[in-house]
Amino acid sequence: MKDAGVSLSDTLTGLAIPHEPCIMPNDIISITVNSTVPGAASSFNMPAGTGSSDGSISTSTSTGTSGNLQNYLVDRDGRINFPLLGELKLGGMTVKEAQYYIVSLIYPRYIAEKPIVNIRFTNFEVSVLGEVAKPGIYKSVNGQMTILDALAAAGDMTVYGKRNNVLLVRIQDNGDVATHRIDIQDKDIIQNRNLFYMQQNDKLYVETNKAKGNNSRFGTFETIGLSALSILISIIAIATR
Repeated sequence: MKDAGVSLSDTLTGLAIPHEPCIMPNDIISITVNSTVPGAASSFNMPAGTGSSDGSISTSTSTGTSGNLQNYLVDRDGRINFPLLGELKLGGMTVKEAQYYIVSLIYPRYIAEKPIVNIRFTNFEVSVLGEVAKPGIYKSVNGQMTILDALAAAGDMTVYGKRNNVLLVRIQDNGDVATHRIDIQDKDIIQNRNLFYMQQNDKLYVETNKAKGNNSRFGTFETIGLSALSILISIIAIATR
């Protein structure tokens, strides 16, 4: 019992550590640069609608000080094109790592004081499919979502869902597709932070168990049987007239 208690404590402590998702291909991110030096950061905050030839896209993010700013689409190689700095490879970095990286490129070359860089995901969403109450696409406003959060958002599994063999499909930072089979009933899944925490654009598929398959098959046989019985009764009725 003591070992179990220590294990539970360690698990809960690990979950208390904030999880940071990594920037992946096809992510849409907003990047704002702020500085105490008046006007120093303006060249790094590109207004929306200024064109997409640099790798940004036309959607915008509203900020309290800068109005609508351009968002950036991460390409298949994990890169974006950023004003003045050019092509940046952010794929595979956490938000915090990417922020530090951009600060290191700006200071002190372009700005005499260290700027504040903020990066946000604007399209953090996952798909939940299969045997759940409400299949669909679900978004996270803070860039964090666990497998349990995703299933809860979809109304949980139906009674016909395979809880011991949920399929997770994930696009990795190099563009490859990886699949993982997850047993939701296994408490050890909580300790595997890489799988327990969803990445943006992840897809969860809950397969149908044998019980529903059998029920469907029996339902078909019963329908055929009733139809045959109805035809037989009609024939007998006609013959006895």
